[in-house]
Amino acid sequence: MKRVTVNALVDIGCLITFIPSLITGLVLYVYLPSGTGRGGSWVTWMGITRHDWILYHDIASFAFALLLVVHLLLHWRFFYHISRILGVGEGAKKE
Repeated sequence: MKRVTVNALVDIGCLITFIPSLITGLVLYVYLPSGTGRGGSWVTWMGITRHDWILYHDIASFAFALLLVVHLLLHWRFFYHISRILGVGEGAKKE
């Protein structure tokens, strides 16, 4: 598989896993905040318990983090040469 194809698939995977992580995080923050004294993990929103929202959030966030690490590894040369690219440090071109 071509590097560009792998890069595109990883980037699409990052987007697909970030969106549920964002949505579940917002639900937990806005509708089911911790410490409300309303029954703990048995509080529900849309028929789903707080405990399950946390589980979905954790799964989506770990998948996103894993894909983000793969994304960074695919771009390691950029980070290795960042000082030259930005024009600072020892590797920078002098004009």
